[in-house]
Amino acid sequence: MTQNNSSNGITACVTVCWLLAFAFGIFIAAALIGWAGLHGLVAAVIGLFAMLIAGWLLKGMFCTDEVSSSDVTPAAAPAKVVSAPVAAAVEPEVKEAVAKPKAKAAPKKAAAKKAPVKKPAAKKAPAKKPAAKKAAATKFYKTAPAKVDDLKLISGVGPKLEVTLNEIGVYQYAQVAVWKAADIKKVDDQLKFKGRIVRDDWMSQAKILAKGGETEFSKKKRK
Repeated sequence: MTQNNSSNGITACVTVCWLLAFAFGIFIAAALIGWAGLHGLVAAVIGLFAMLIAGWLLKGMFCTDEVSSSDVTPAAAPAKVVSAPVAAAVEPEVKEAVAKPKAKAAPKKAAAKKAPVKKPAAKKAPAKKPAAKKAAATKFYKTAPAKVDDLKLISGVGPKLEVTLNEIGVYQYAQVAVWKAADIKKVDDQLKFKGRIVRDDWMSQAKILAKGGETEFSKKKRK
């Protein structure tokens, strides 16, 4: 009964507020038309806005307390009481469940450890044998060697000079190719035309011929 009375009171309050607001809006519109001389449509729109504003203000001021007082908290539902026969039937099952020990989980078999795979030992690279040193060319032979080169293929060496070189102990291109300043002076002192060794560059020619190559002079000489 209390809730019905409250709802009726709220409805009545809201209705009264809106009726007053409606009357206020008509008053505003009439005043604008009669006193301000505004057009009827414009005055009606302004009166409508005035009615809406007045209605919301009145409802908020006078009907709020009644709305809040109408809220009624529902009574809490009574807790269900378990009857004695049901409790007596459930109690043995609970005790039995508590009495039974939990089954122990079977221990997991330890995974067999794999034997570590032995890596093959890295083969050591065979130690490089030191390269055999080339035997130094004999600059001057005491006797004629088994291999004798044709020294006349060197530009500037004629038959007579070849004989002179052989007498000094020079028989091969490899000997001439390694001559130094002291060697050049030693041979140059035995020649009639001094300075020919350097002038004709016997050493460069002898290097090419010793490697099996050919110079421009040796090509012409062989023809």
